[in-house]
Amino acid sequence: MYAHHGSFVVKKLTNNLVSGFQSLLTIDDETKQQFFRERGISCAKKGKYQQAVSLLAPLHEAHPEDSEVMIHLAMAYIKTGHQELGITLLEKASKDHQDDIRIATVLGLTYVQIEEYAKAIPLLKKAIKATPEKFNLHYRLGVAHDKLGEHDFAIEAFLEALELRPDEAKVLRSIGFAFEEKGDSEAALAYFKRANEQAEL
Repeated sequence: MYAHHGSFVVKKLTNNLVSGFQSLLTIDDETKQQFFRERGISCAKKGKYQQAVSLLAPLHEAHPEDSEVMIHLAMAYIKTGHQELGITLLEKASKDHQDDIRIATVLGLTYVQIEEYAKAIPLLKKAIKATPEKFNLHYRLGVAHDKLGEHDFAIEAFLEALELRPDEAKVLRSIGFAFEEKGDSEAALAYFKRANEQAEL
């Protein structure tokens, strides 16, 4: 009886030790993954995109719900010439995290970069609603409208950008070109003149 009881105790202790060891391994894996996550994101921010891809791609496979990894991996793909992979990843991130303004911002700006202007506009508007103080969002929204021939909307967006940076020559020129496209040469010349004055300062 005592032998049986002793065997039971030893077995229980062994099971506990194995369970504890497995827990340590799990914690260690989590620690390693966190390290690779931080390192990969850091590489992406520093422009070391190839390293970022090698670190973040396996993490994304293991944790596809991690939006931060998705954003930086997508940008790393784009910067290393894998544009289609990057865009697909950003689009999936946008669909899975519809309330994430940062994803909307990155995807919207990326659409402008690849000349998908119609797709960019709703995302940029969404981002502007949440972060109206961001100059680049207003300016890129103006660019998107202008490229689509929507010059009135473009001027409106450029003027909002100008409120944030009243002396920005590129915005003044963009407004001038938009007025020129509308056939309003007088307004266009006024903005071109202001742009030239700022460029000379």
